Amino acid sequence: MPMLRPFMQIREMSKKDIDFALSLTSAEGWSSTRRDFEDLLEFDHQACFIAEIDGESIGMVTTVPYDGFGYIGNLIVVEQHRKKRLGTELMEFALKYLEDRGVMTQILDGVQDAIRLYERVGFRKVCKSLRLEGIVKPKESEDVRYMTQRDLVLIDQLDTQYFGACRKRFLQSLLTHYPRLCRVLDIDGEMHGFIMGSERRDSIRIGPWVMIHRSNRAEDLLASFATETSNQVLKIGVLESNSMAIQLLKRHDFINTSYSWRMLRGPDGDWTFSNHLYAICSPARG
Repeated sequence: MPMLRPFMQIREMSKKDIDFALSLTSAEGWSSTRRDFEDLLEFDHQACFIAEIDGESIGMVTTVPYDGFGYIGNLIVVEQHRKKRLGTELMEFALKYLEDRGVMTQILDGVQDAIRLYERVGFRKVCKSLRLEGIVKPKESEDVRYMTQRDLVLIDQLDTQYFGACRKRFLQSLLTHYPRLCRVLDIDGEMHGFIMGSERRDSIRIGPWVMIHRSNRAEDLLASFATETSNQVLKIGVLESNSMAIQLLKRHDFINTSYSWRMLRGPDGDWTFSNHLYAICSPARG
């Protein structure tokens, strides 16, 4: 007789589920932190989900419903429950949640092993989303200073212009929790760019990094950022379509450690693909 597929229930994630979520990302070798999931829940406490079978948590998926488009991330099912189409069911649940919110274009960064699943539900490849890492020689610049709370109003406006939606809550969290890793390129009183980062277990993650005026002064921001990282490994995600950002990182001997596919489902748009974006914030939120 054919085996019956186990009955899975899906509920909203809460902060009590973060330990379970981190156990899933750790098993995948991802560097997610508690703050990552707290930020997702604080952005929208109804937009992240836990899958259960007989009351036991067996998977998760997160969404970020921006205006006009949304992100899907952290789609993971525990090893013993894979190959039962439970991941597809979780994905379809997340898609329906976004569509019910009026978010008709969905974006994700898909690892190679999951591409077929994503294509089955209608996603298509756009470009590679590269992961690079390196150690940067620190150098201060007279035109780079620490970001302040007052800067955030203008930064939010500029970030929204180039990213395509408001992600002020995520930017505010980075500034609040990692103020020394948030810097601004200010030339004669005009903001030319900003860079933000967060602490991982054994590294520093750069992102977002936005250049308003795309010039060689981007290097000033990177080198100044490195003065706060004590020769720690810097990790960064950048779309392969941004050749200027990739060339800059290669000049500093960053190596490409892996990649995923930036994928899109629904109506096309140029959201999140601006060449002003030198680093993504994270795969789960753009």
